[in-house]
Amino acid sequence: MTTTARFGFASGNLAKIWAVPKYVFGFILSWFVPRDRSSWIFGSGIGVGEGALAVARELQRRHPETRVVWAVADEEEAESARSEGFEPVLRHGRAGFRAALRAGVIVVTHGLGDVNRFGVTGARIVHLGHGTPLKLLHLDASVTTTIGGPELLRALLRRMYLLGSRSVDLYVAGSAAGAARLRTAYRVAPGRVRALGDPRDDVVADQARDPRLAARARADVRRLLELPVEEETASVTRDEPIILYAPTWRDGEPDPGVPTAAEVEEIHRFLARRGARLAIRPHRLGLGAYEHVLGERVHALGPGLLRDVTPVLGAFDAVITDYSSLAVDFSLLGEPIVWFAPDLERYTASRGLYEPLEVTATGRIQRAWSGVLQRLEQVVAAGEPARAAAQADTRALAERFHAYTDGGSAARVVEEVLRLGLPAHERIRPGGVFFESFYGRQIACNPLAIDREIAARLPELPRYWSVHDERIAVPDGATPLLVGGPDWIAARRLSRLLVVNDWLRFGFRRRTGQTVLQTWHGTMLKHLALGRPGVGLRTRLAIHRESRRWDLLLSQNRHSSERFRSEYAYRGEILELGYPRDDRLARATAAPPAGREGAPERIRLAIDAARRALGVPTRARVLVYAPTWREDVPVGGTGGGAVDLLDVRALAAELAAASTETGEEWLVVARGHTRTHDAGGYGIGESRVIDASRHPDVNDVILAADLLITDYSSVMFDAAVARVPMAFFVPDLVDYRDRERGFTFDFEASAPGPLLATRAQLVDAVRSGDWRAYPCSERYDAWCARFLPHEDGGASERVVDALIERRVLPAGAAAETEDR
Repeated sequence: MTTTARFGFASGNLAKIWAVPKYVFGFILSWFVPRDRSSWIFGSGIGVGEGALAVARELQRRHPETRVVWAVADEEEAESARSEGFEPVLRHGRAGFRAALRAGVIVVTHGLGDVNRFGVTGARIVHLGHGTPLKLLHLDASVTTTIGGPELLRALLRRMYLLGSRSVDLYVAGSAAGAARLRTAYRVAPGRVRALGDPRDDVVADQARDPRLAARARADVRRLLELPVEEETASVTRDEPIILYAPTWRDGEPDPGVPTAAEVEEIHRFLARRGARLAIRPHRLGLGAYEHVLGERVHALGPGLLRDVTPVLGAFDAVITDYSSLAVDFSLLGEPIVWFAPDLERYTASRGLYEPLEVTATGRIQRAWSGVLQRLEQVVAAGEPARAAAQADTRALAERFHAYTDGGSAARVVEEVLRLGLPAHERIRPGGVFFESFYGRQIACNPLAIDREIAARLPELPRYWSVHDERIAVPDGATPLLVGGPDWIAARRLSRLLVVNDWLRFGFRRRTGQTVLQTWHGTMLKHLALGRPGVGLRTRLAIHRESRRWDLLLSQNRHSSERFRSEYAYRGEILELGYPRDDRLARATAAPPAGREGAPERIRLAIDAARRALGVPTRARVLVYAPTWREDVPVGGTGGGAVDLLDVRALAAELAAASTETGEEWLVVARGHTRTHDAGGYGIGESRVIDASRHPDVNDVILAADLLITDYSSVMFDAAVARVPMAFFVPDLVDYRDRERGFTFDFEASAPGPLLATRAQLVDAVRSGDWRAYPCSERYDAWCARFLPHEDGGASERVVDALIERRVLPAGAAAETEDR
């Protein structure tokens, strides 16, 4: 069984370049040729199969009036299409071009080349993919854009890949984890990718639920292998295990898993001893020779014999693979997977993986056939503890990469495609409120506090939240919308009020009757926008354009109002009402008892609740480290890219050493800025460090702190609302002040805590206990008087009152609801 490479990225990319005139011709022609919305064209790199086949069947079942066309490569595929009731058309001929140019919906699995790629402009394009990516995919893999020649040629190629990626309206993923990988691979907005489940796995899910379907798949495989089958019941006993070996493609390189002559003998001895059979299925593009392995119990199951292996995965008792997405498909069955990666280091360095294979495989990776056979010996036998453990690992893999296990993914895809064809006002209720915080990366800050107040007063008003990832939870009653998706765009266009705390992006234009409330996200110590040094003309124009989109701007204090006027050239109305996000912090303090002077005291119940939310032991002291981001992120250090000038691991160790002297056990809670989340985290594997960067509510972090350490972050103003002791770790003070951003006031003269330049100084301050007195200082009181004059716990109410007074929000909805 020899397979030869039929595709290489370099040759394929060269063909793309030469085809530029055809792309241009098809693009221009698409302006004049109307599309038939009742016509769908399907294509797949393997022929009539993959998830495209499942979706096409479901479309025919639900909507038999739809015209279903299948783009084929040859007459054999055409016959397969006809047998399914589809209309075949040669993808590379004129008929294929016309069919692609007229179709309302185009569905592919491998890429636009599954149909006639020159006729796709203007269609609704659905990319189903062909499995959850374990190895780096598309633009995440440098090999994808491999081509010889000058840099100009490579730049053109990258541009073509991006244009192709962004012409797709809907990428379908099996899970949120898979969706995140597709978004980076194709460089598309989150809303272009939906975790609807992988349609190609519907049949596997059905086999997992119904043993009779798995038995039929086993019978089908035995027939293909020319083994006896009991025809009457189309089933066979499981006493003779069948193991599938399915290595992935090596980008044109030889398959390192091909066994030596000695290993072949070892394989045959194992199979004879166990009474098992091995079916070998190299990747269809792979390069490897397995003829010398075949024998009485070793069989070829190549693409020539079985075009699509997914529908018969229920036939197998175990799978051997390396980096293939087939492992994720097979995981639905809960049977053992043996991971075999003899070239792990080389493959990781050359192609790359989205996560270490040890994570995917739960640490069990074999590097030679001897290890594979030893592992099979443990996991194939029924009743063995190792088999049960392997099955648990497989189920854990399924939980990670399958959002749905009901076998209904094809139906979800069909309904989603049809839904996206509806007018915007039928998908999104007009007149609602659109919220976005930190570009959809967190449900937090002032927008969240305002949402809570609006939901309480106007419960019937539609509320939409922008999210960067479907795993982000939104408030009860609100609808999550993925950034950049059709519904997200529609909600921004149809909502009466937009509440945001950063730039609007994506070419937003405010419509008549819409109001944009820009809440921003903190009082500024450092310069913003036009106040930053070295701002170029293009950036200046963008800043002016952005601030003109805002109707109302929320400010925490007079200082902020003045800075917004100068640094964003904002000329609209400013609501200087305090920060709704700080209401909870204000309510977590109480005035000292009658007859006692001093600062407001922190309420212990609020502190304990915050600590429980973070998982902090009640007996521990908590030091919070919350630095701001830097222009040159990633910074490096122990955080793997997060800003960690303090080195939280070293600090935790030094505080632990000091505990013998102070008698206090300290825990470090690190909170990175939202802009550094993709750069890395803190304290992996360190029991005395909690990484709270992605914790949904920064107020929990602030309230849990006995001592908060920051540098130039606006968290210093929020923490002061809750009267938290603060110190400032600023070893780069001069550089940050004079070169990077500059300050809007004299920070050194007014900071409500000491400025520290070394970790040793911080440890000394903790050891001495001086930090307890920081909130009682005159500087702390002056800080609060200057920057927090409105933080009394009622800012949310004042903001919503202001919106109702300006008729941005209706006044009577709450009363109408009560009358009903």
